[in-house]
Amino acid sequence: MNKFGDIDDLDLALALRRLADAVDVPPIDLRREAALMAAFDAAQGRVEPQRGRRLACWGMAGLATAAALLIAVGLAPVRAGRHGTPQGGSLAMHEPLSSSLRGAPLEPEPPSEFVIVPGAAALPPMESGELVRMDVPVSLLAAFGVVPPANPVARVRADLIVGQDGLPRAVRLVD
Repeated sequence: MNKFGDIDDLDLALALRRLADAVDVPPIDLRREAALMAAFDAAQGRVEPQRGRRLACWGMAGLATAAALLIAVGLAPVRAGRHGTPQGGSLAMHEPLSSSLRGAPLEPEPPSEFVIVPGAAALPPMESGELVRMDVPVSLLAAFGVVPPANPVARVRADLIVGQDGLPRAVRLVD
């Protein structure tokens, strides 16, 4: 035993060895095993195990088909858009937004107004935020979706709208 009163590994191994030596295990009797298995089968009511398996497979196939139909019917309104198909129009007339940008401009904007930072539309809704003016390396402007200025500078002054989570939501360059 160690200082905490627990049994040591060696003591445990020795106790298990003594127990294994004291137990008399009878030899394997195949007739007795077959009789026991037959009794279990009779108690379970297994007359035709293959038939039960076939029924279970057909049941699972039916459930899978029903699930696929429910999913297909449930997705139909989503694929039609938020407000459905316009009158006299078809789904082919609409161009869906990219799920990764969700409304962010695909081309970089000139530095005059706030530009939504790519990926910011996928963030949780902004509950509060603040306007932060800071010097930003020119190398980061492309990641913000802003065209870098033509003059060769290492940093530019920018206004960032930062959400409650500390992540930038929009940016604009300040002249």
